[in-house]
Amino acid sequence: MKKIVLAEDHAIIRDGLKLLLMTRTNWRVAGETGDGRMVSQIVRDTQADLLLLDLDLPGYPGVELAQQIKAQSPQTRILVVTGSQNPAAVRSALAAGVDGYLLKHEDSDELLHAISLVLSGIRYVSKALAHVLEIADCTAATSITAREKEILVLIASGHSSQDIAEQLNVSVLTVRKHRQNLMSKLSLHNVAEVTAYAIRDGLRT
Repeated sequence: MKKIVLAEDHAIIRDGLKLLLMTRTNWRVAGETGDGRMVSQIVRDTQADLLLLDLDLPGYPGVELAQQIKAQSPQTRILVVTGSQNPAAVRSALAAGVDGYLLKHEDSDELLHAISLVLSGIRYVSKALAHVLEIADCTAATSITAREKEILVLIASGHSSQDIAEQLNVSVLTVRKHRQNLMSKLSLHNVAEVTAYAIRDGLRT
């Protein structure tokens, strides 16, 4: 069963989220708070699989909080649920490592869809903000070196670091460093996301 923590300072919204999540037998609310200062502790204590995070919590800036949680509990995925459509806020949240960004005006079906995707390791951004994600991806992609792009394609094709090192005649440590750099630049967290990115950009079919 997936454990979810709610970080939302409006009690009525928290109660609504709890009722909605109770419709799924494989999810449960493991903790909740409206105080940004308490979120990290609750996530750590519950070993949460997912945090639903409002960026405007009192007591702690949302983006900094997301960074802190990703550092202390990397297994916890973060889905931002907010009213902010500010492009800068979206880009900052994605750069901080959040796994999804949902606008509060979306309906309950879209929220459940977003949670399912994020728990499956797929990044989600509300359709109304898709253009922001495209801009962010484009900016990040331009900073990738030719060697990093080459390694990205090989990773997406299923090659291990050892295979790639042998093909490119470099050390495994060098491959791992390039891999770490490109995943950081593109905000990718695992091989599945690397593969999805490569397919989407026509680097792999």
